[in-house]
Amino acid sequence: MFDGSFKATRKVSLSGRKKPAFAYGGGPRGGGALTAATAASKEELLQQTKRAREERLEHKRRTTASTKIQAVYRRVLTTRRVRLRVFCDVERELTTLLAPTSGVDIRQTPLATDTLQRFLRKTLFATTTRLLLKDVSVERMTTVQDYVVFMLLVSALRGEATASTSVLTAAKDATWIFQMTKVLERALEVAVMRGTALSPMEQLTNPYVLLLDTLTTQDRYTAAGETSEKASDAIRKVLRQLALTQGFGSFEALRQLVLNDKGVGMDSRVVQVVTRVVTNTLETIVDGSDVDNAVATKFASKMLVTPRSVSNPVVRQVMESIRYPANDRALTEGQFWHVVMLSLSKSESLNWSARAFAVGNVLDLIVQSGFSAHVTETGASVLAALIAPSHMEWAFDAETNPTVLPSEQTDDDDMMEVDMVGSSDLAPLVNEKQREEAERGVSAMQPYEAIVKEQWQQLCESRFLQQCFEGAAMHKMCDVYALFLLAVGRSHFLGVRQSFKAPPASVFAFLSATSSEASALTQGIRPAIVQSLWKLVKGQLAARPSGQRWVADSSDLQGLLLFNVTYSHLLLALDDETFYERSWPFQLAEVSDIVAFLKQFIYDVCWNVSTLVSGGINKDRLQATDRASLLLLPTITTAVKLFNQLYDRDCRRRFTVDGAWLWPSMPVIRETVDLESMEGDLFDVQALLTLSNGSVLTPHARASLILTTIPQVFSFNDRVQLFEKLLEEEKRNVMHLRDEFSRAIQIRIKRDEIVEESFEVFQKVCESHSPSVLKSRIKVTFVNAQGLEEAGIDGGGVFKEYVDNLTKNAFSPEFGFFLATNEQLLYPNPGARIMVDTQKDLLDRYRFLGRVLGKALYENILVEPQFAAFFLNKLLGKFNYIDDLHSLDPEMYKSLMQLKHYNGNVEDLSLTFSVSEMEFGQVVNRPLLPNGENIPVTNENRIRYIHLLAHHKLNVLSSAESAAFLRGFRDLIPAKWLQMFSPSELQMLIGGTANNIDVKDWQKNTTYGGGYHPSQRSIQWFWDLVENEFTPEDRAALLKFITSCSRAPLLGFGQLAPQICIHQVRIDDDERLPSSATCMNLLKLPTYSSKEIMKQKLLYAIRSNAGFDLS
Repeated sequence: MFDGSFKATRKVSLSGRKKPAFAYGGGPRGGGALTAATAASKEELLQQTKRAREERLEHKRRTTASTKIQAVYRRVLTTRRVRLRVFCDVERELTTLLAPTSGVDIRQTPLATDTLQRFLRKTLFATTTRLLLKDVSVERMTTVQDYVVFMLLVSALRGEATASTSVLTAAKDATWIFQMTKVLERALEVAVMRGTALSPMEQLTNPYVLLLDTLTTQDRYTAAGETSEKASDAIRKVLRQLALTQGFGSFEALRQLVLNDKGVGMDSRVVQVVTRVVTNTLETIVDGSDVDNAVATKFASKMLVTPRSVSNPVVRQVMESIRYPANDRALTEGQFWHVVMLSLSKSESLNWSARAFAVGNVLDLIVQSGFSAHVTETGASVLAALIAPSHMEWAFDAETNPTVLPSEQTDDDDMMEVDMVGSSDLAPLVNEKQREEAERGVSAMQPYEAIVKEQWQQLCESRFLQQCFEGAAMHKMCDVYALFLLAVGRSHFLGVRQSFKAPPASVFAFLSATSSEASALTQGIRPAIVQSLWKLVKGQLAARPSGQRWVADSSDLQGLLLFNVTYSHLLLALDDETFYERSWPFQLAEVSDIVAFLKQFIYDVCWNVSTLVSGGINKDRLQATDRASLLLLPTITTAVKLFNQLYDRDCRRRFTVDGAWLWPSMPVIRETVDLESMEGDLFDVQALLTLSNGSVLTPHARASLILTTIPQVFSFNDRVQLFEKLLEEEKRNVMHLRDEFSRAIQIRIKRDEIVEESFEVFQKVCESHSPSVLKSRIKVTFVNAQGLEEAGIDGGGVFKEYVDNLTKNAFSPEFGFFLATNEQLLYPNPGARIMVDTQKDLLDRYRFLGRVLGKALYENILVEPQFAAFFLNKLLGKFNYIDDLHSLDPEMYKSLMQLKHYNGNVEDLSLTFSVSEMEFGQVVNRPLLPNGENIPVTNENRIRYIHLLAHHKLNVLSSAESAAFLRGFRDLIPAKWLQMFSPSELQMLIGGTANNIDVKDWQKNTTYGGGYHPSQRSIQWFWDLVENEFTPEDRAALLKFITSCSRAPLLGFGQLAPQICIHQVRIDDDERLPSSATCMNLLKLPTYSSKEIMKQKLLYAIRSNAGFDLS
């Protein structure tokens, strides 16, 4: 500590130059530096010189700093002594003045103005600094101030202009303005900090309160003889200085009243006086006197950073008391807050907690203004400028935020895949320095943290969102809500596939508010938020120069991210009637435009090489913390998710034209796709990350990644060809298992026990070896009802017939493991467990059925069973949602939609969050939520009930059976191979096209042998019968008779290998029946004498179901 000694610490030579601390030729005192004589080289000598110079400079800096400290100390000490001397002089003069011998009663007689101003000048000078408290007690200073204030009050109330005893009529020069401002500062501090604790009567007589009221009331000046103009001008100047002062000014007084609102009533005289002072001050903003907006800036820095100030009654009283010049009070008040908030947004000195307080008040202000255009638009800009990611994480508890809905678990781990990106790949939104700043800010906010958090929750309220996404405020609010999604829900949105896992509670509230479905009556009255967002995105798209691509630093990403998230969430709850018939929220033509836009956007950022190189997500961008870099990957993933949702709806019911989903100029994927990457374990988001970071630029590598995320951009035929290519590659890889002679599995199967015996064979093979052995060839010998082996050598045709018969029987509802919808579409039977002894037996049965279907697909055999769409979704690893319920139970779907649009009180229906089911002949109630049987369904929670019930029916019920089936299916067909297809496309892979057989294509791709030629009469009879006289069922039966499959090949008869051949059989009479060799797709057709006999024999053969006995 400085001891007050000013002894010189340096010496100078006679020439005035400072002597060095050590001789230039030697080292510093104490040793340590090398001398020039011992320098080993020139470099060492240079280093010596450099160190010596640095030491001299450091010594000079320390000396200069010491000199400055000494000078400041001298000034402070001198000032302290002078102020003490002046204070003592004031005390002596007051003592003399108060003495009875003075002849002056200061309580009744005003002093001369010059005498009073001299007292003021000395008192203000002597009591300005806190350093005086070391020499003078607080009681002495307070006593002097009280007397001076009292004398000033007497002068103001009793003084006369003619006698020069009224301070109100004194010359209003700069000195007077300064003195009155400083006196009022002290009056405000005493009135607010001490006066509010007084009784109402004591407040009325308190001199500080009286002086404050007197000096700021224009009528007092005019009553004392001052003109109105001079009085008004003087008061305005004083109030301005009182607002801008660094001490206890009018806005600080108002702030203290707000912070102490529990102990102060609106009827308090102190409150009334302070609010009037602040009101008069703020009117300088309204009438334009505050040209440089300094008052607005001060008001903003004091009030908007005070917790809950905007909604405080004291502040509301101030705002209601302001006299606005215009007739439209709402407009002018909005303009006032516009000026105040703009001044706040320009402040760079606000700390973390101050910004948190300010945001809460701005949100209150927007709501209380009735969403005034001025306030909302300016408030949106202020929010965007003030809010940091750490604020969002704090306000909405990003790290500990619970989910709203329970995530129902199934037994199938494969169906619960989650798309994740490693945390090391993405930059954190909040770094360690910012997190420490936030922790300090939260600590400084106490005890107001809970109050401010409550204010912030308004961001996710439905009314707030609806109002803020209208008008000019929308663009800035997109910045705010994009940051909200990044800070609170980034991990939830970094997934391409849909799942039933609920987002954090605050994100769910936001999604529910932005995606709420309007009623049929209001859909045409007010635009939905998603409509406003699409309008914004379209406007940004139109403003872009023609041909310009999306780039990673585009400010358009915020609006697009919000649109993707909002529309995606809305689609989950949107039923087909609203989407198609009501065309809400978009006309179908506009939905097609959205599809085209998303398709182009994804193409630009995931495929176009030039876009990838110049603006993609490289490793540096992932680690970058600028807003655009943080937004890009979530925007891409949500765009892909929305694109896939619209595609799924289009697959269920078309609304786009042919080719609407295809990317332009795509390569032939059968030749360019990277087959190995199709077999890898790459999640969808990781695929998008790899595509967008520019590291994978070859078409074949990028095509494989696209097929795992948005396969619909490639044509269906290309994907089928790729699937067949994958099967061919797989079969070559397991060639050692598919050897025709040494490795084929030989089985004997009774036709009337085909399912049970096949189950035993499959189980035995898989248990003794492994499921992969099922990829071997299987040669079948049928045993008829008489116990005799049927004629024929299995060259592939018998096995195809075996698979066809097995799938027909095993998946038949009569067998019991599958049920059929009203449209005869199959799905697992939830009650099948009563047919077996144990749960293991049940799951083994379903895994066997999955292997049967997988084996058929593996061997390119089309089968008869047709499956429900929701079950096909499970095979594809997708979740089912409300609209998929239509494929299971149309009546229940219809009932739920009626409940959704029910206009009455839903509670009258006596529904609860539970479902009744039959189990072993008894009715069992299953809760959809914990304690759901005691939770009534209301108008507010019915949407949640509808989705939970649909989720239970589609995903939870029979989940174990579906999981076992899926495991069996994937024993032969990898999951990623099927992700290229939609449910309807997968059904075509399984069973071919359900359309009528194209006879012309069949005829075009048929060969002839044994002497037959297309021009011969028998061949012409045959095709005429098939095309014109056979029913569709007869054609299917004939095709099955030849190929063992009743459905046409998926890509046409030209893809059939070997091609169908009609072989001539010469006969002497018409007794012989046609026969076939299905392994070679060969029809042995006798040369019948007439067309009628040919028809009779063909129909008898194809309807007899005699198997291979005819050969």
